[in-house]
Amino acid sequence: MRATDPRPDPAAPAPPAAPAPAAAAAPARRDHGTDPLAVRVVAGVLISAFAVGLAVVEAFLVPLRVGTVPLPICVLLAVAGNVVLTKLAVRQTGSIVCGVLQPVLWLVVIVVLSVPRAEGDLIVPGSATGLVFLFAGAVAGAYGVASEITRRAGAAARTRR
Repeated sequence: MRATDPRPDPAAPAPPAAPAPAAAAAPARRDHGTDPLAVRVVAGVLISAFAVGLAVVEAFLVPLRVGTVPLPICVLLAVAGNVVLTKLAVRQTGSIVCGVLQPVLWLVVIVVLSVPRAEGDLIVPGSATGLVFLFAGAVAGAYGVASEITRRAGAAARTRR
């Protein structure tokens, strides 16, 4: 081989092996930054806070109109939000109770905003859009919880066979 050839010489002896790292003898340390319980609790709190915020935004969208025609986008958001947030909460936290908490928080926010204040302010009126919004959101939340309960029961039944 020439001196400028970058390939190693196959006849040359192999370099000595590196000594074993000293970390193998050190005691194992637990990493507290990735505790699964802490991650699940934070996920549950963040999803719950998002559910409350989404309920407030949806409530202010109930009286939305284009000219004189009501635009019921709040109903679509309530149905999609309650189903998705419930499923997300159960799957991220592993707790059905956290999944039930999402539609309950949504319903509490909507009921509070549908009661008129002393000044006469009313966020969620008793109009057709407001009533459909309340009913559809509650049913969607119940559907999200029920579907997660049956998904878990089906998975448990499959593992017992």
